[in-house]
Amino acid sequence: MECRLPDITVHYEVFGEGRPLIVLPGWPDDGRVPADYLEPIFQGRAGWRRIYIDLPGRGLTRGEPWITSNDDVLRIVLDVIDRIAPAERLVLAGHSAGGYLARAVLARRSSVVDGLLQVIPVIDPDESVDIDLDRVTIQADPALVDRIEAELGHERAAAYVRAVAVQDVGIYERFKALLPGIDRRDQDFLDRLDDKVSFPVDPPPQPFARPALFVLGRQDAVVGYRTALDLMEHYPRATFAILDRAGHALPWEQPSIFTALVLDWLDRVEGASPE
Repeated sequence: MECRLPDITVHYEVFGEGRPLIVLPGWPDDGRVPADYLEPIFQGRAGWRRIYIDLPGRGLTRGEPWITSNDDVLRIVLDVIDRIAPAERLVLAGHSAGGYLARAVLARRSSVVDGLLQVIPVIDPDESVDIDLDRVTIQADPALVDRIEAELGHERAAAYVRAVAVQDVGIYERFKALLPGIDRRDQDFLDRLDDKVSFPVDPPPQPFARPALFVLGRQDAVVGYRTALDLMEHYPRATFAILDRAGHALPWEQPSIFTALVLDWLDRVEGASPE
């Protein structure tokens, strides 16, 4: 589907009907990446309209030349939400860098947001802690790494090793299936935007007293997990889960625990009294 704004057309996919769940992907992913692990959770669960947005320069949304910073991206996301879910109460989800962006949306739309999901979220884009110390391979498969290097090249094999704590062929096959969407990105456009963020995110203007879930990987050497714990007092109804045997591919490395946590979060959102 397309949301036609005056200066950009934003592509998004919608599954199901009901209350809107706006899902923002990571960097440089398209909306199919979070859909890959979230959609199975919603099988048989009615009442939710999942909206996966392709951000500028990713998926089917063009990186327009007038977009010069992530501040512009935030404005676009807010405009899209106002168009496709007008006058509705929202639930927000963000994957990796999309988690940071989702919290920026929350800071500006908190009065209409009923829940927040943060999946391996970026907390501080200028993270100075050496999070590479967290990179621990719990389950190694040298033959698989050799296969990835042969099929995708050294750079992607190295990225895979850094992202996962569990080197598993099933996880790799899922990753490989998502590559066509990821590879549609406009890399030159994204390189111009990288690290250009000035909008305030943390802490939120006031404590977010609605159900939230932060799912973090104990071995995540891409975004880490420690700085997320600094936010606990600002989310008084949040579950903070730090999972062992999980790196930056947490939803695929720990699918059973991840699913249970998300289902619990959905129960809490559905059970919360409306404001």
